[in-house]
Amino acid sequence: MSGYAISDELIAAAIADRGKAHPWDVIPVARTALIVIDMQNYFVAPSSQGVAETARDIVPAINRLAAALRERGGRVIWMQNTTTNTRVDWSVRHELLLPEKAEIRLAAMEQGAEGYQLWPTLDVRAEDMRMEKKFYSAFIQGSSDLAAHLRAHGIEFVLIAGTYTNVCSQASAQDAMMLNFRTIMVSDCNAGSTAETHAAALNNFFEFFGDVLSVDEVLDRLEVTKETAAA
Repeated sequence: MSGYAISDELIAAAIADRGKAHPWDVIPVARTALIVIDMQNYFVAPSSQGVAETARDIVPAINRLAAALRERGGRVIWMQNTTTNTRVDWSVRHELLLPEKAEIRLAAMEQGAEGYQLWPTLDVRAEDMRMEKKFYSAFIQGSSDLAAHLRAHGIEFVLIAGTYTNVCSQASAQDAMMLNFRTIMVSDCNAGSTAETHAAALNNFFEFFGDVLSVDEVLDRLEVTKETAAA
Protein backbone atom coordinates (compact mmCIF):
# COMPACT_ATOMS: atom_id res chain seq x y z
CA MET A 1 0.00 0.00 0.00
CA SER A 2 1.31 3.43 -0.90
CA GLY A 3 1.11 6.51 1.26
CA TYR A 4 2.79 5.07 4.35
CA ALA A 5 5.47 7.10 6.10
CA ILE A 6 7.26 6.47 9.37
CA SER A 7 6.35 9.20 11.84
CA ASP A 8 8.86 11.71 13.16
CA GLU A 9 8.27 10.32 16.65
CA LEU A 10 9.21 6.77 15.61
CA ILE A 11 12.24 8.03 13.71
CA ALA A 12 13.41 9.94 16.77
CA ALA A 13 12.90 6.89 19.00
CA ALA A 14 14.84 4.70 16.55
CA ILE A 15 17.75 7.15 16.50
CA ALA A 16 17.77 7.17 20.30
CA ASP A 17 17.89 3.35 20.38
CA ARG A 18 20.04 2.51 17.32
CA GLY A 19 21.97 5.68 16.68
CA LYS A 20 20.28 6.07 13.29
CA ALA A 21 16.83 5.69 11.81
CA HIS A 22 17.53 2.66 9.62
CA PRO A 23 19.82 -0.10 10.92
CA TRP A 24 21.36 -1.35 7.65
CA ASP A 25 22.91 1.09 5.21
CA VAL A 26 23.80 -1.69 2.77
CA ILE A 27 21.78 -4.74 1.72
CA PRO A 28 24.15 -7.28 0.10
CA VAL A 29 22.12 -8.74 -2.72
CA ALA A 30 23.90 -12.10 -2.76
CA ARG A 31 22.76 -12.67 0.83
CA THR A 32 19.24 -11.33 0.34
CA ALA A 33 15.91 -12.98 -0.47
CA LEU A 34 12.58 -11.42 -1.30
CA ILE A 35 9.84 -13.46 0.37
CA VAL A 36 6.42 -12.80 -1.18
CA ILE A 37 3.67 -13.92 1.18
CA ASP A 38 0.25 -15.25 0.10
CA MET A 39 -0.30 -13.31 -3.12
CA GLN A 40 -2.86 -15.94 -4.07
CA ASN A 41 -6.31 -15.73 -5.60
CA TYR A 42 -7.95 -16.27 -2.20
CA PHE A 43 -6.39 -13.02 -0.94
CA VAL A 44 -6.26 -11.03 -4.18
CA ALA A 45 -9.29 -11.90 -6.33
CA PRO A 46 -12.09 -9.30 -5.94
CA SER A 47 -14.82 -11.87 -5.25
CA SER A 48 -12.88 -13.96 -2.75
CA GLN A 49 -13.85 -14.33 0.90
CA GLY A 50 -10.30 -13.51 2.01
CA VAL A 51 -9.54 -10.59 -0.29
CA ALA A 52 -7.45 -7.64 0.83
CA GLU A 53 -8.91 -4.83 -1.26
CA THR A 54 -5.53 -3.21 -1.97
CA ALA A 55 -3.67 -6.44 -2.76
CA ARG A 56 -3.99 -5.96 -6.53
CA ASP A 57 -2.52 -2.46 -6.19
CA ILE A 58 0.82 -3.77 -4.88
CA VAL A 59 1.43 -6.23 -7.73
CA PRO A 60 3.48 -3.76 -9.86
CA ALA A 61 5.73 -2.89 -6.92
CA ILE A 62 6.31 -6.57 -6.10
CA ASN A 63 7.11 -7.34 -9.73
CA ARG A 64 9.52 -4.40 -9.87
CA LEU A 65 11.37 -5.46 -6.72
CA ALA A 66 11.49 -9.11 -7.80
CA ALA A 67 12.97 -8.12 -11.18
CA ALA A 68 15.63 -6.00 -9.50
CA LEU A 69 16.60 -8.81 -7.13
CA ARG A 70 16.91 -11.34 -9.96
CA GLU A 71 18.90 -8.97 -12.16
CA ARG A 72 21.40 -8.32 -9.38
CA GLY A 73 21.76 -11.88 -8.15
CA GLY A 74 19.28 -12.06 -5.27
CA ARG A 75 16.63 -14.70 -4.62
CA VAL A 76 12.85 -14.50 -5.02
CA ILE A 77 10.63 -16.91 -3.10
CA TRP A 78 6.85 -17.09 -3.49
CA MET A 79 5.09 -18.47 -0.42
CA GLN A 80 1.68 -20.07 -0.97
CA ASN A 81 -0.59 -20.73 1.97
CA THR A 82 -2.29 -24.11 1.95
CA THR A 83 -5.08 -25.47 4.11
CA THR A 84 -4.21 -29.07 3.19
CA ASN A 85 -3.93 -31.13 6.40
CA THR A 86 -4.74 -28.14 8.62
CA ARG A 87 -8.33 -29.03 9.53
CA VAL A 88 -7.00 -30.84 12.63
CA ASP A 89 -3.46 -29.45 12.89
CA TRP A 90 -4.73 -25.85 13.06
CA SER A 91 -8.31 -26.39 14.11
CA VAL A 92 -8.32 -23.32 16.35
CA ARG A 93 -8.02 -21.07 13.27
CA HIS A 94 -11.29 -22.38 11.96
CA GLU A 95 -13.04 -22.23 15.32
CA LEU A 96 -12.68 -18.46 14.93
CA LEU A 97 -14.89 -18.49 11.82
CA LEU A 98 -18.53 -19.29 11.25
CA PRO A 99 -18.69 -22.94 10.09
CA GLU A 100 -19.70 -21.99 6.54
CA LYS A 101 -16.84 -19.49 6.29
CA ALA A 102 -14.38 -22.03 7.67
CA GLU A 103 -15.41 -24.52 4.99
CA ILE A 104 -14.95 -21.93 2.26
CA ARG A 105 -11.45 -21.12 3.53
CA LEU A 106 -10.48 -24.77 3.87
CA ALA A 107 -11.64 -25.61 0.35
CA ALA A 108 -10.26 -22.48 -1.30
CA MET A 109 -6.61 -23.08 -0.40
CA GLU A 110 -6.37 -26.83 -0.74
CA GLN A 111 -3.34 -27.70 -2.83
CA GLY A 112 -4.27 -27.11 -6.46
CA ALA A 113 -7.52 -25.25 -5.74
CA GLU A 114 -8.26 -21.97 -7.51
CA GLY A 115 -7.76 -19.90 -4.38
CA TYR A 116 -4.39 -21.54 -3.78
CA GLN A 117 -2.97 -20.33 -7.11
CA LEU A 118 -0.79 -17.24 -7.36
CA TRP A 119 -2.46 -14.14 -8.79
CA PRO A 120 -1.95 -14.29 -12.57
CA THR A 121 -0.34 -10.85 -13.09
CA LEU A 122 2.54 -11.61 -10.72
CA ASP A 123 5.80 -11.97 -12.63
CA VAL A 124 6.80 -15.41 -11.39
CA ARG A 125 9.88 -16.76 -13.17
CA ALA A 126 11.22 -20.28 -13.61
CA GLU A 127 14.33 -19.44 -11.58
CA ASP A 128 12.24 -18.37 -8.57
CA MET A 129 11.47 -20.70 -5.68
CA ARG A 130 7.89 -21.59 -4.75
CA MET A 131 7.19 -22.92 -1.26
CA GLU A 132 4.12 -23.73 0.82
CA LYS A 133 3.27 -22.67 4.34
CA LYS A 134 0.52 -23.94 6.64
CA PHE A 135 0.23 -21.14 9.19
CA TYR A 136 0.22 -17.36 9.21
CA SER A 137 3.99 -17.25 9.74
CA ALA A 138 6.19 -18.84 7.09
CA PHE A 139 8.94 -19.20 9.70
CA ILE A 140 7.17 -20.79 12.66
CA GLN A 141 7.98 -24.43 13.37
CA GLY A 142 5.90 -26.79 11.25
CA SER A 143 4.74 -24.16 8.77
CA SER A 144 7.40 -24.55 6.06
CA ASP A 145 11.05 -25.31 5.36
CA LEU A 146 11.78 -21.68 4.53
CA ALA A 147 14.27 -20.90 7.30
CA ALA A 148 16.36 -24.00 6.55
CA HIS A 149 16.30 -23.19 2.83
CA LEU A 150 17.52 -19.65 3.43
CA ARG A 151 20.33 -20.75 5.71
CA ALA A 152 21.43 -23.42 3.23
CA HIS A 153 21.87 -20.66 0.63
CA GLY A 154 23.66 -18.19 2.87
CA ILE A 155 20.75 -15.74 3.15
CA GLU A 156 21.03 -13.20 5.98
CA PHE A 157 18.69 -10.43 4.80
CA VAL A 158 14.97 -11.01 4.27
CA LEU A 159 12.63 -8.64 2.44
CA ILE A 160 8.97 -9.27 3.25
CA ALA A 161 6.19 -8.49 0.77
CA GLY A 162 2.60 -9.70 0.41
CA THR A 163 -0.68 -9.80 2.24
CA TYR A 164 -2.02 -9.14 4.78
CA THR A 165 0.53 -6.69 6.19
CA ASN A 166 -0.99 -7.09 9.65
CA VAL A 167 -1.40 -10.88 9.57
CA CYS A 168 0.83 -13.23 7.57
CA SER A 169 3.40 -10.64 6.49
CA GLN A 170 3.84 -9.30 10.00
CA ALA A 171 3.88 -12.75 11.61
CA SER A 172 6.47 -13.99 9.10
CA ALA A 173 8.63 -10.89 9.46
CA GLN A 174 8.64 -11.01 13.26
CA ASP A 175 9.53 -14.69 13.33
CA ALA A 176 12.26 -14.15 10.74
CA MET A 177 13.88 -11.56 12.98
CA MET A 178 13.60 -13.86 16.00
CA LEU A 179 15.36 -16.57 13.98
CA ASN A 180 18.20 -14.05 13.50
CA PHE A 181 17.54 -12.90 9.95
CA ARG A 182 17.97 -9.18 9.25
CA THR A 183 14.40 -8.45 8.24
CA ILE A 184 12.85 -5.58 6.30
CA MET A 185 9.16 -5.10 5.56
CA VAL A 186 8.73 -3.35 2.21
CA SER A 187 5.96 -0.83 2.82
CA ASP A 188 4.61 -0.44 -0.72
CA CYS A 189 4.84 -4.19 -1.40
CA ASN A 190 2.43 -5.11 1.41
CA ALA A 191 -1.35 -4.80 1.61
CA GLY A 192 -3.21 -4.70 4.90
CA SER A 193 -6.80 -5.42 5.83
CA THR A 194 -7.21 -1.62 6.16
CA ALA A 195 -4.91 1.38 5.77
CA GLU A 196 -4.92 1.76 9.55
CA THR A 197 -3.92 -1.84 10.31
CA HIS A 198 -1.29 -1.70 7.54
CA ALA A 199 0.33 1.33 9.15
CA ALA A 200 0.04 -0.08 12.67
CA ALA A 201 1.76 -3.33 11.66
CA LEU A 202 4.61 -1.50 9.94
CA ASN A 203 5.01 0.90 12.86
CA ASN A 204 5.20 -1.94 15.36
CA PHE A 205 7.68 -3.85 13.25
CA PHE A 206 9.91 -0.81 12.77
CA GLU A 207 9.89 -0.01 16.47
CA PHE A 208 10.72 -3.48 17.78
CA PHE A 209 11.80 -5.97 15.10
CA GLY A 210 13.66 -4.55 12.12
CA ASP A 211 13.31 -2.00 9.36
CA VAL A 212 10.58 -0.69 7.07
CA LEU A 213 11.61 0.63 3.66
CA SER A 214 9.92 1.44 0.37
CA VAL A 215 10.94 -0.28 -2.87
CA ASP A 216 13.02 2.76 -3.85
CA GLU A 217 14.77 2.76 -0.48
CA VAL A 218 15.58 -0.95 -0.79
CA LEU A 219 16.98 -0.48 -4.29
CA ASP A 220 19.15 2.42 -3.11
CA ARG A 221 20.73 0.12 -0.52
CA LEU A 222 21.24 -3.01 -2.63
CA GLU A 223 24.93 -3.81 -2.99
CA VAL A 224 26.22 -6.02 -5.78
CA THR A 225 29.63 -7.50 -4.97
CA LYS A 226 32.25 -8.30 -7.61
CA GLU A 227 31.57 -12.00 -7.11
CA THR A 228 27.85 -11.52 -7.68
CA ALA A 229 28.42 -9.40 -10.77
CA ALA A 230 30.81 -11.99 -12.22
CA ALA A 231 28.30 -14.78 -11.68
